[in-house]
Amino acid sequence: MNREPRREQGAVRKTWAGRVSIALIFPNTYAVGMANLGLQAVYRLLNRHDGLAAERVFRPPGGPSAPWISEESGRPLADFDLVLFSLSFEADYPGVPAALRASGIAPRAAERGGAAPLVLAGGVAAMINPEPVAPFLDAVLLGEFEAQSEVFARLAPHLANRDLSREERLHRLRADVPGTYVPALYRPRWTRDGRFAGFAPGAGIPIPVVPARADPGAGAAPATRVRSPDAAFGDMHMVELARGCGRGCRFCAAGFVYRPPRPWPAAAIRAALDARAEAGRVGLVGLEFLGRREVEEICEGLLREGISLGFSSLRADAVTPRFARLLAASGARVATLAPEAGSERLRRVLNKNLSEADLLRAADALAGAGIPNLKLYLMLGLPTETEADVRAAADLVERIREVLLAHGRRRGRLGRITVTAASFVPKAWTPFQWAAFDPGGCLARHRRLLSRLVGPIPNVRLRLDSMREARLQAVLSRGDRRLAPVLERVAGGQAFAKALSAEGLRADLYTRERSRDEPFPWEIAGHGVRRAYLLAEWDRAHREKSTPFCRPAGCSRCGACGDRPGGVRGRP
Repeated sequence: MNREPRREQGAVRKTWAGRVSIALIFPNTYAVGMANLGLQAVYRLLNRHDGLAAERVFRPPGGPSAPWISEESGRPLADFDLVLFSLSFEADYPGVPAALRASGIAPRAAERGGAAPLVLAGGVAAMINPEPVAPFLDAVLLGEFEAQSEVFARLAPHLANRDLSREERLHRLRADVPGTYVPALYRPRWTRDGRFAGFAPGAGIPIPVVPARADPGAGAAPATRVRSPDAAFGDMHMVELARGCGRGCRFCAAGFVYRPPRPWPAAAIRAALDARAEAGRVGLVGLEFLGRREVEEICEGLLREGISLGFSSLRADAVTPRFARLLAASGARVATLAPEAGSERLRRVLNKNLSEADLLRAADALAGAGIPNLKLYLMLGLPTETEADVRAAADLVERIREVLLAHGRRRGRLGRITVTAASFVPKAWTPFQWAAFDPGGCLARHRRLLSRLVGPIPNVRLRLDSMREARLQAVLSRGDRRLAPVLERVAGGQAFAKALSAEGLRADLYTRERSRDEPFPWEIAGHGVRRAYLLAEWDRAHREKSTPFCRPAGCSRCGACGDRPGGVRGRP
């Protein structure tokens, strides 16, 4: 099927003859997918092998029956030897059955015959909790693909051999590729009141499945390999400086499943930066684990080459006047800070160890360097949150505005503050995995209060997320396999709430506060962080106790740095 050619540089197009063809699917728009470093990395890791031809597939415009075809050759999914979903967001889960159904492939793995390609998945959302989409997948590649790609590439001809049974191919995949989870080998059990009670694995099947973990080594750090002005960040060249974060924010799953945090070597970062071709902008990802001096040296080097800089958000206590001047010198007109909560008390609950003084100093440094506009990220509906915390958030916005106002008056130009307030969604593999979504129905009240307090402030714009979408995410993020038929209905165009009701399920089964000892379906994955550590952090949150920065050397607090049974470390 032909389509208008994309405006992009760096795409890999190979003939299929003598190669294993792989459909690499990102079930979201082209713009969102092309801004995803994980997708870019997997695309590069697959196509660097001559015997593989990986082609990208994105969610098509149109209704549920719109064809899902590849960017490189325009072929449908059923033509490929292997299908590999890259899942970064729970909201993309309906795209899995939608893509398969629209391509003539049975959505349920149990209903697919030997003629259908193997359907696999990876990505951070699948690594955190694969269970809602498990019935659609033959296997999930848990962990980091850098530690799996070499073995996977060697095994690909075997996986594509349809003269072998699906069971034979999956057995070899599970035996050879670290972090492979085959859902059909694990039967979930339920209590009489409908709560998850654990898994019954087949004989000799290990539980949990230990995700593969990569040690940053030689070669280039993950970076943009295919650039397009139609991507969410335009033609910016993004580079990952470090994998994971040691801050230990209790709401952030990536901060726990990617433990221990690992910086890329300087040579690997340099190689990734050198691969930017004609890109005039560079986005740096993973600043949290690098020291101030390292970040400033990287920025100074790029500025000397005439490159402008971009960052997703800045850690307020790491914004120095020197760094702010570097950012301004690169042409930045806006910077982003993420207080997450308005009061210092609530930030201690989150382990977001920022004082109000830190935030005001950062705003002062940025505005003083000539960056007139700020974005602030907040969350509402957090554990232990009260109206006093919401009022503190409004007060913080006002104080930051006063800082910007003082600099703006001297320059004769007032900047703008954009406040984005998102609904808190409890995530698996965090200390807040026990928390309720929208505890006591506070979200609507606190949203109204924040709107009333912040709305009238001059030069401040407030953006609130969709509560409906947040509730959907809250169900899926701690969901189980019973949600698969719900996702099929949503893929067919039915509203999520109606689909849930039609399958005899209630949202509060998933959004409720969890008891301390109940098992969780996402514990099918054996991430290094111990459950006991997460529970201790949940208790510390309620005591408003902070926990120090994760420093892997000589530390055994959480368990992530220990020798994990069956764990495999690979080099990219």
